[in-house]
Amino acid sequence: FFFFFFFFKQKTAYEISACLVGSEMCIRDRSKYNIPCDQKKWNYLISVFCYILWTLFSLVSHCRLFKIIGTMESPNKNRHIYNNILETIGNTPIIRLNKLTKELGIECEVLVKCEFFNPSGSHKDRLALNLVATAEAEGKLKPGGTIIEATSGNTGLGLCLVATVKGYHAIMVAQPKTSQEKIDLIKGLGAEVVMGRSTSTNDPEGVLKIAEKLSKSIPNSFYTEQFSNPANPVTHIKSTGIEIYEQCGGKIDYFFMAAGTGGTISGTGKVLKEKNPDVKVIGCDPVGSIIGSSGTMYMPFRVEGVGRDVVPPNCDLSIMDDWVKFTDRDAFDTARKVMRLEGIMCGGSAGGVLWSALHYAVEKKLDKTKTILAFLPDTSRNYLTRFVNNEWLLGYGFINEEEYRHLAMESRFLPEEHYGDGLKLADITCPAIEAFPSDSTISKVWPSLKKQNIIIVKDNDASEYKGVLTDRDALAAISTKKVTFADPVSKIMVKDFYLLSKDLKLSTVEKILENKEYVLFETDSKLVKIARVVDIMNKLDTDVKGAAN
Repeated sequence: FFFFFFFFKQKTAYEISACLVGSEMCIRDRSKYNIPCDQKKWNYLISVFCYILWTLFSLVSHCRLFKIIGTMESPNKNRHIYNNILETIGNTPIIRLNKLTKELGIECEVLVKCEFFNPSGSHKDRLALNLVATAEAEGKLKPGGTIIEATSGNTGLGLCLVATVKGYHAIMVAQPKTSQEKIDLIKGLGAEVVMGRSTSTNDPEGVLKIAEKLSKSIPNSFYTEQFSNPANPVTHIKSTGIEIYEQCGGKIDYFFMAAGTGGTISGTGKVLKEKNPDVKVIGCDPVGSIIGSSGTMYMPFRVEGVGRDVVPPNCDLSIMDDWVKFTDRDAFDTARKVMRLEGIMCGGSAGGVLWSALHYAVEKKLDKTKTILAFLPDTSRNYLTRFVNNEWLLGYGFINEEEYRHLAMESRFLPEEHYGDGLKLADITCPAIEAFPSDSTISKVWPSLKKQNIIIVKDNDASEYKGVLTDRDALAAISTKKVTFADPVSKIMVKDFYLLSKDLKLSTVEKILENKEYVLFETDSKLVKIARVVDIMNKLDTDVKGAAN
């Protein structure tokens, strides 16, 4: 406007507007302002030219402004309010590994699908939501009904989450090695927990048989049967597989995942192969499981949620191109390492999957043109008393005493001299605990529990120890009428226990007893003894006080 005012000397602002609007207005008002036709023509052309320049300048300025604003943090950015927690299931992030791959000299791109971003901390939330929705649609689950499932914990948590929001009751039958964290969370969601003796399909006291019995005896109940329910793989055909493919932009060469029910790897792998037939689906299986090694003998292992003594109906072996076997130590070491180096807090089975992927990349010498995706099913927060716990690792032999002292007893905080460094656990005087066969009745062991607070249970015809039973556990079981005095101790014994080495330094044992009430160890004569803080104090009384006197 300044340009027009100074250089073309238009008489009013109205004339300037007229020039900008167009020739018809200029012609209409030409006589009013006595503007010669030639001058009017030039005014009009120049005005249009300047207007175009001004418009372009404005657009550029606005684009730059929007770009600047776009980089600023806004409290309302991506603001969205969900109607309930179930709407947050899925769309979990994929993250690129950096430090771990660099340390191992891996050239290919390694990505991880972090399913622990789901609300209950695992990929089983996807399954739980679809199992319930399918049962509702088919009329198998009615309002006010009871949801029943046999679980290692994650499916149970997901089902309890769905049940809470939708108003159902839930009963979860948990296997013996289910972590206490999972059991407590299931109870916290308002569900009942029933403990099974094993995961064996033929065990009448196993989780599968118990869940089946409960579903038949409880009216208006629905047994979700995750191992054989066809809605299991369909869940991942509809969501997980498509989600992964789109997040990666179709660029994925190898997909690594472990099999528990087999539904996730079968459904996800099916979609990935349909989208790109060149994708290789690699199954990851713990040593001892027969899913990834047909014809072998099943052996127990510590990793939770994966591996079985049979191939589950939902596990489509034709989807898998190859299998990688991993040990408990491989899984736990890698889970702790990726936590320490990448800040990714995943569970033990996720550690096994990641170890398999990294091992495969090194063995096959995959170059930078290849992309690996490892599926991390759950969070390390479910295992705070398991592989995240240093004492648990030491007790089960996954780390030695030197490694434990490095992890749990930072050298810079240790005194230069410790009384217990020169003594071993076997050097202290402490009582031996009585051992009973597993078929002994609770009535028979009751006097020993009152006397020593704890007993150890062994095989009927062997010297192998099967579990422990404390006075508290026995009292709780009897007083709540879960068992009678005529029942065998095997029905309520705790199977998840360990014996420490008798050669541990006493200073190490003292550190362990900061977080535990007692420790158990076996002597050369095969006696199991129990050591408490008071036993170390008694040793100090004998040695230190005796020397002073």
